[in-house]
Amino acid sequence: MSPRRRLGAVAAFLAVAVVGCSPAPLRSDGQRTPAPSPSPAAPIAVVVDQFRDGYASGTIVLQLDDTTASGVTVTRAELVDPRFEDGTTWSGTTELSPGYPISLPAATASPRCGASDDDVPSVRVTLAGGGPVVVPAADPHRVLPRIHSEKCFALRVSKSAGLRLDDTLTETGPARTATLELRADPPPTPGAREDLVLASVSNTTLLDEDPAAPWPTNVRIEPGGTPIPLTMRPARCDPHAVAEDKVGTLIPLTIRVGDATGVVKVPASDALRTKIYAFVARACGWASTG
Repeated sequence: MSPRRRLGAVAAFLAVAVVGCSPAPLRSDGQRTPAPSPSPAAPIAVVVDQFRDGYASGTIVLQLDDTTASGVTVTRAELVDPRFEDGTTWSGTTELSPGYPISLPAATASPRCGASDDDVPSVRVTLAGGGPVVVPAADPHRVLPRIHSEKCFALRVSKSAGLRLDDTLTETGPARTATLELRADPPPTPGAREDLVLASVSNTTLLDEDPAAPWPTNVRIEPGGTPIPLTMRPARCDPHAVAEDKVGTLIPLTIRVGDATGVVKVPASDALRTKIYAFVARACGWASTG
């Protein structure tokens, strides 16, 4: 079976799943909004995926493939999924041609944390000169369950502390290491807080642990307390590591909160990212990147 026919078969299967199994999403008032029914014979097949440069922001791509023989013009595409609030949307104008899928970026909206991770997504596609069509979407890499789970865990952690990296980067010359500071800000709104424990820190494609100054483990996180130092060294000295970096400055923290354990990825700010790139360049003996 050709790739196009396989994708069409997946879409046809999911159309049945959406009609028969997907619960209607809960609105903010607790009532359920009827889930849209897939449009019959939609001229587009859809796959949901995520590129590496979308990990930090939660941006996904809606991959649209024209299933007609003549081409169509798309002006809007929006994820329809009980796991997320409305608003995961791409808008603009793009031409689809048969056999040439196009990936449209869309930042995921806030999660509905009571929803099941087994829900099946659809995408509402607006075509030029016509109304919207609702198309079942394949998610072969289970991008949406992962993002939903990560966002809900991060939201739970944020209710007890706002985790961020200070813009300060302290380098140790001869050892060719640098220290970041992890800060925990008090949450913006008062309320019951859960105890947070930094169970461990993981390496990235760009940064690794210094064996002489191991990363902290099982450290209680105190909102507004003393910053937690994280000493790093370059994970690799290939110049492409910086030139092609997408997630090297996104620091994965394994956090325990209550009876749950999960990973929160804390991004470096633009200013800190520039300092990290410059540190890696100096530690690896390249010309400074600034």
